[in-house]
Amino acid sequence: MNIAICDDEQKYISKVKEELCSLQSYENEFRFDEFNSGKDLLEDFYKGKYDIIVLDIEMNGMTGLEVAEFLRDIDEKVIIVFLTGYEKFACQGYAVRAFRYILKNQPRSVYMKQLEDAVRECYRNTRYIIASDGDKEEKLSTDDVYFIEVFSHKLLIHTKNGDYFTKGTLSECEKQLADLMFVRLDKSSLVNIANIDYIRKNEVILTNGTILFASRNHIKNIKQCFMEYSRSRWS
Repeated sequence: MNIAICDDEQKYISKVKEELCSLQSYENEFRFDEFNSGKDLLEDFYKGKYDIIVLDIEMNGMTGLEVAEFLRDIDEKVIIVFLTGYEKFACQGYAVRAFRYILKNQPRSVYMKQLEDAVRECYRNTRYIIASDGDKEEKLSTDDVYFIEVFSHKLLIHTKNGDYFTKGTLSECEKQLADLMFVRLDKSSLVNIANIDYIRKNEVILTNGTILFASRNHIKNIKQCFMEYSRSRWS
């Protein structure tokens, strides 16, 4: 996992790096680059270079929020974690889809949980489904999947990059993806909670504008999972 840490105070870079190293499952699981300004980070950045970027909001020169806007224009998927000394900056992270904001003066237990959540989110985003239809196989990122439905005795996977057919059953798919919060809409479809924009009565509106309808037996669970997922992003 490639991680960038950007802060104009070296002591915070060292602290974040040390804490992240303590989360490694094995030696050198994480590779770090350190930056003392947003300008230096941007000069070295390209799409896909980093999995996680830990970014101080209040830096001399370009602020972390300004840097994050440029980062997000280049890479939609990189996980951005903000460091800040003040809660007032937290709501501004929504604009650049930051995964977390971490207060520098938080208790260590809270601080560590937030870093651990970012690492877990990264690994969650790197999971794949293999869509196999005849002689053709496609490797699909689970993060890109909107929903999966049974169609003409096959599974039809709707993704950000198009639709794909694959062999298998919905029950098998549900078991495979349960820990990623793919849940039932009805007896013949699963939805990716991470790609829901909002829920209105029994309508589930996805981030691409698609409207799906959930059955009465499943809408309560969908709403609960959506709330849990939303809270986990900003708690």
